[in-house]
Amino acid sequence: MNCTQRLLSFLAPSCLLLVLISGCSSGASPSGSSVEKPQLPQTTQDLIARQPGPLAGTHFYLPDSPHNQTFRQVLDQLPTLPDGLDPEMLSMYWVKLISLFTEDYLSPQSVVDRWRMASFGSPDLDDARFHFKENFNVEIILDASGSMAGKIGEKTKMQLAKEAIKEFAQSLPEGANVSLRVYGHKGSNADEHKELSCSSSELVYPLQPYHAEKIEAALEQFEPTGWTSIAGSLRLAQYDMAGLKADQNTNVIYLVSDGIETCDGDPVAMAKELSQSEIMPLLNVIGFDVNADGQKQLKAIAQAAEGLYANVTNQEQFKEELERAREIAERWERWKQDALSEAEAVRIDRRKWIERFDKDWYEKNWRESLNLGAAIDYLYATRKIGSEAKTYFTEQREAREAFVTRSKEELIDYLLNLTEKSYEEMKAEIEQKYRGTVGE
Repeated sequence: MNCTQRLLSFLAPSCLLLVLISGCSSGASPSGSSVEKPQLPQTTQDLIARQPGPLAGTHFYLPDSPHNQTFRQVLDQLPTLPDGLDPEMLSMYWVKLISLFTEDYLSPQSVVDRWRMASFGSPDLDDARFHFKENFNVEIILDASGSMAGKIGEKTKMQLAKEAIKEFAQSLPEGANVSLRVYGHKGSNADEHKELSCSSSELVYPLQPYHAEKIEAALEQFEPTGWTSIAGSLRLAQYDMAGLKADQNTNVIYLVSDGIETCDGDPVAMAKELSQSEIMPLLNVIGFDVNADGQKQLKAIAQAAEGLYANVTNQEQFKEELERAREIAERWERWKQDALSEAEAVRIDRRKWIERFDKDWYEKNWRESLNLGAAIDYLYATRKIGSEAKTYFTEQREAREAFVTRSKEELIDYLLNLTEKSYEEMKAEIEQKYRGTVGE
């Protein structure tokens, strides 16, 4: 299903909205059955739990956005909203409009998980996967499906990923091992090549220390062409690390994908099985310029393995995620030399992640508000809505922006108060205060 089809299918309930606006009673459908009216988030917990809209992360407000024609087609599907309607009709229309652009607002648990990663090696962590062992091994599983040929700026996603992986491997300390597995690099993403492509998961750089010429040769072996076999590649990663038992090895796996499983596997179940295997790896997932559907599945994969999920939209963000693994490897090297971490360094690192959380919420709120403003202007200019609706929607947009800002400030204060607690204490408190939002 392409972008336009996904968005238009999302708008299918607009027919109900049209019926209501056209004159049905506000509480019943034409058949007399009750209609459950959609609601906007009322609390910070509601805001975090809400799924992102199909236009989340896009830039409709930019005149030169490459997808603006598609976005306009989506807005054109909304019913006409003349002046003089009941306020309840305006409210329902607004809920539909905002659901298109709702951003993916992170749970505070995402910050606490980052803190846990930053505390890698601490004996205070109950999770044995975070304890340093004699050997340190990292495997990167890279998506080479056809969509990785898409461009971000002047380069394809695959080019950007290859450059970042090469830089990461080169930065690892002596003694650390790295491997690279790619999938979807054979055949094409046409139906007739599905079987070939889904079976094309290959270990192009077996686990070993960094070797410049071998890494270069491995990265030159493949280009993005085919389907996305995440589950199969996770299973093969378990074989790649076979024998590297967790009692003597610190094992970390990074899964990099720009979309969902398309080879009929169950990557969530496989991620859980992998995390409970004898190698007990920490499985982190990086979504590379992923849409809302992709984010949902990739988050579920990370959650099943009790790892981290990050959505990146450019090469610098991708490098930052791999940088975490390099930092862990450096701490592992210091650990082998009996170096001790200082408590003050932990506090500074925790505040750094709070600042990033603050920035993430600010940027999403800003983008969501600008997108909504552009949508309101477009609907008014094309006479889909009247002046009364434009005024009402503009007021609601300002109220939404203020609400998200207050929620952000609430969460920042909350995280600052958590900084002195252990991971298990923090996790338990978040699960109680923001019940149902952890890992979503």
